[in-house]
Amino acid sequence: MTQKKQSQILFLIGGTITILGAFAHLFNVEYAPYVFSVGSAIIIYWQFMQALRSKGLSQRMQRLIRMGFLSSLMLGLAAYFMFVHSNTWVVAVLIYALTTLFYSFRGEK
Repeated sequence: MTQKKQSQILFLIGGTITILGAFAHLFNVEYAPYVFSVGSAIIIYWQFMQALRSKGLSQRMQRLIRMGFLSSLMLGLAAYFMFVHSNTWVVAVLIYALTTLFYSFRGEK
């Protein structure tokens, strides 16, 4: 399996775990913040590794990847808000989702 395929699988696993944690929190499952945190940590790690691997890309792509990493930190903030029982976690996840959507259209074709 190639490194690109492994990277895609890691991102898919992290996203799935994060979504499961978010839905579990909506249904007041006790361990939902932990599940969400694990998924968020995987996505943050993935974004960080993408930023480290972006050395040979154009300056524009490097900037987009670094901004993607910074926006993924919003998931960590959302996990914190889940642990302190604040509903602000929804806003942090929404900010992450909107910035990720924006970056997906700004990337290379």
